[in-house]
Parts: sequence; C-alpha cells; structure tokens
Amino acid sequence: MIGVEYDDEYAVQEVFQLLKVPWEWYTPASASTYDVVIAKNGHIPKACNVIDLAGNDLIKKIADTLNEGLPPSRRPICEEYLDALRQQLKRFTPLIEIPPVPWGYNYSLALTHDVDITSVRERSFPSVLYAAYNCFRQRKFLEGTRIILAKLGLVEDPWNLFVAWRALEEKHQVKSTFYFLPRSGHAGIGSPKIRAGHYSIDNLPIEELTLGGWEVGIHGIDNWIDKASADAERISLSRDARVRVGTRVHWLHFDEGTWQILDDAGYEYDSTFGYNEDVGFRAGTLQVYKPRGVERLLELPLHIQDVSLFGRHCWLTTEEGCKRVDCLGLDTDEAHRICNEILDQALRYGGVVTVLWHSDCLAAPRDWGDVYTGILNRAKSDNAWITRAIDIVDWFRTRRRVQLGYSRSKDRLSITVAGLEPVRSLPPLRLRVHVDPERVRYIDGEYICGDEYVDIRCDREQVSVVLV
Repeated sequence: MIGVEYDDEYAVQEVFQLLKVPWEWYTPASASTYDVVIAKNGHIPKACNVIDLAGNDLIKKIADTLNEGLPPSRRPICEEYLDALRQQLKRFTPLIEIPPVPWGYNYSLALTHDVDITSVRERSFPSVLYAAYNCFRQRKFLEGTRIILAKLGLVEDPWNLFVAWRALEEKHQVKSTFYFLPRSGHAGIGSPKIRAGHYSIDNLPIEELTLGGWEVGIHGIDNWIDKASADAERISLSRDARVRVGTRVHWLHFDEGTWQILDDAGYEYDSTFGYNEDVGFRAGTLQVYKPRGVERLLELPLHIQDVSLFGRHCWLTTEEGCKRVDCLGLDTDEAHRICNEILDQALRYGGVVTVLWHSDCLAAPRDWGDVYTGILNRAKSDNAWITRAIDIVDWFRTRRRVQLGYSRSKDRLSITVAGLEPVRSLPPLRLRVHVDPERVRYIDGEYICGDEYVDIRCDREQVSVVLV
C-alpha cells in the first residue's frame, strides 16, 4: 500500500485521480504496512521506504498546473510528472492502476463545435463583404459570389451547415458536441461588439441533433463571470436538452472564479480551458479533472482549435479586458503536422484530445474541413474512441468513482475494484498491473500484454493475478 502525508488535501486527491492507484493517508500506527510513503516533511520513520518531495514536489506542480495553466506548451507536463511519480513508486510496490484509457481503445478523441454563425443572412453586410473579399483573395471567386448572393436571398445559404456536419460525421460513424450561443445580439460583459452572435437558439435544429445522437451544450456569453447569467444561460436550451448541460465559453473567456460560478449553476462540465492563439496543453494534461474548490464540475481541457491553427487574429481575456493577439496562421501541411504531434502524446500517455472545429468552417472562406477529416482518419487508425464531450466526461467520472485495493501472497495478487458501476453505453475501464508479462501464469479475465505490464478488462469487482 502507498501512504501519503501531505498538507494539501485537494492536491493529493486530484493527483491520485489522475494516477489511479491504491493509496491512503499515512498514519503512524500503520507505518509498518506501507510499501512506500510519499511525504515532504522529513519525519517519516527511517524504516519506511520514502519518496521525499522536499526537493521536487510533483504533487504541488501537478495541482498548480491544472488550476493555473501554462503559457503555450505542446507538452502534457502533468503526464510527465505523473510518469516520474509512477516510476518512483514501481521501485517499492507492485503497482496496479486504472490508466486513462478505455478498454478496447488506445486513447479518446472528443469532437466539439462552437456555433458562432449559422447563416450568411444573419450577418451584417460589412461582415459578408469581408468574407467574400477573403474568398477572392484565395481565388475562390464562385464561393465569394455565392456568399453575396446568399445575403441577398438569391441562392441557398452556404453557411447553413448542420446537414453537412451530420453527413460528414455519419460517414465516419462518429458523433460530436455542438455548443450554441444562448442569446442573440449580446456581446457580453466587457466584450467588444463583434463577439455577439446573431441567431436565435429557438430557430435551430437542436431537437434533430439530439434525436440523432449528437450532444448540445451552451456556448457561454456571460456564464463565466456572472452567476445569474450562468443560471439563465444553462436553462436556455429546450427542456429535453438541458438535463445535463456542458459549456464552453465564447472566445474562451475565463478567470479564476469561472469554475466556481459554473459549478454553482449546475453545469455538468466545462471545456473552456485551452489556448485561443495556439494548440497544446494549457492545463498540462490529457485527462478530465476536477478544479480546486468545486463540488461536481469537471474540466474537459481543450487541445486543438481550428482558429488557433489557421486564423490570423483572436482575442484573449486579460486583466485589462479583451486583447487582440496573433494566431498561428499555418498552412494545411503544417497544421496536419502539429495536430499529429498532439495525437502522438495521446498515443503515448492515453487520455483524451479535445478538438474544436467551428460550425462554419466547412465552407469558404475558411474551408478547413480537410484537416478535421485528417484528424478523424488519424485517430481511427490509432484505434481511438471518438465521441461526444459528455461521453468522455461520463467515462472519466466512472473512473473517478472507483477505488482500488489489493492483497498479495507469494505468487498471487488479489485486486478489488470498489464502486465499479459499468455503463452499457461506455467502454469498460482497464486495470494495468505493472509486471513482466512473462511472470503471469493466470488471470481470471480478459487481458492483453504490454511492455512491462498487463492490461485487464475491468468489468468485475474482484480480479486475481497468479504469477510465476
């Protein structure tokens, strides 16, 4: 067993939700029963094996990164810290964990769409003319002309793309999440006028999407900063669609009080914590986690965004207000390369990559659908679980509820999985036993062998591993 003595209860509990191994709070009376004790205060009995955090406090580093974030980074630094801790633990104890990888898959991919624009006709003439101008700059003369004619009501609207999204994702046999703005014509507290959307949530095919298996959520305007707005925006969806509501805030507006406001308002999860101007790991992790100070809300961190990859400018939230900054402005080949770098990290560590592709980006002038399709194809070739945001959150919530325990004799590990509640619509968890597969004589369940570990399908409360 792993004992932990540490003065930050949240930090320890969250670290051991990410590194899901058996552990307990250290008590002196049980000192002789621990394989290893993690501590930083130096008064653990010398007879114990100790991982001393005094010189390198991995627990604090992980907790701070999850809640404070990082400047643009392409490294999942929390996964690196967790692996460093994992390697230290393996020196002292037969390590058993539930990795952030669903059984039958190598990692997860959450598909999401922010719905800022639903048609040409809802936009102002200057906005439409600017879009047409950008088409002409790209020598897409037919597309630019069609945008102008659509504004005049003379041709079919090229930015009404819900049917196109459904067709694309049905072709790939996947479903995604759409986040809708709850109000029309409202830019939000302290935001420039261009942040406002100009469609009514009541005139959109939300019921068709939900009946078809897609998820709908709130693309928050003021829910990140104002409790009353958070309540009102959450219930702006139709009654059937608002049973369990997730959110991503428009323009990724966020401050230190956002998670508490969203939690108090009853949101199931947030997926705002990511970069506007870059792609990568703002939260430092590929895992869904609970922010400090909340009761139920989970954070599904954002990793890849289309505007970050291809856009010229975007807006950041600062203490002085909204600030305009440069995006990456990549070509297609470079965007593919960087997205593959992010997916490589998921293939190495497991967890989830969250992708944001705005709903208007299948059409000119943006026309970024090829890279989205490329991400899907890469993830499918990696055997990733590709699904909606709510499914990923539910899977991680199932994993968080479980408590691991074990006992061992000379040649047997008896593993207990308490609180296991399999959900038929979700893939099972997996148990990972860090042992040389050559030492395994028998496991009473379905399993596969990896590099210095064995993975076991986790669909029962008791599992026995017999070793040579």
